[in-house]
Amino acid sequence: MSRPSEPLLQLFRSLAKKRGLNTAAMAQAANMERGRLKRVLSGGDPMTVDELIQLANGLEIDAQTLAGIGATVPMEDPTESVIKDPDKSLEATIDEATDPNDLLTECIDPYGNHSEQVLRVAFELGCDIYCHLETSKLEDSGIPTAVQSRFPEFLPLRLEAAYHRHNHPVFLPQGLQLHLSFDALYTCTLPWDAFQQITLFPLPWEPTGDAPAPEPDNQSSPVPHLRLVD
Repeated sequence: MSRPSEPLLQLFRSLAKKRGLNTAAMAQAANMERGRLKRVLSGGDPMTVDELIQLANGLEIDAQTLAGIGATVPMEDPTESVIKDPDKSLEATIDEATDPNDLLTECIDPYGNHSEQVLRVAFELGCDIYCHLETSKLEDSGIPTAVQSRFPEFLPLRLEAAYHRHNHPVFLPQGLQLHLSFDALYTCTLPWDAFQQITLFPLPWEPTGDAPAPEPDNQSSPVPHLRLVD
């Protein structure tokens, strides 16, 4: 059973997407902490009245629109909720926010598990992955205690693309399960809240096809040089 507040949360998410606001920009506009905003808009934490007002002000939702949102609004179609566009002084509807052709955007959930989504993309693309894991969250991860003790704050972990198939990544609700080699082979489960930084190393893009050759520069340019000055 969906929460009664879900239509309101969907309104906020849709309007943020229409305005091109990610969670960082939206948190700034609403004067909220980014992590708190993410938990509220994902439905993980209940929203306070103050936060409702902050979000409405940040998204510039008029009182009439806000009052009209309730359990009667269809979950899949919060249509014809009207906001004022401060840039064009025109009225826009929420159902203009989603581009049905943008499949990649549809697969990304900015209010979901960021670490899981980034890692899924990284393994799918075959990128080298570098992670910083909060050591205090790894007690029951399966990583040897001797390894954890060497990194009391953050444990670095590099996953090279060539060995992804040997890592056997499994995405679990509680974390990412991997086969990792230290002094031996270990099956480890890295909790999602342990991931503090994830860096990807994509292959450089190489254009294919008949790319136009750059036109020669007929203008001579001075050659830089150094000169000793007394």
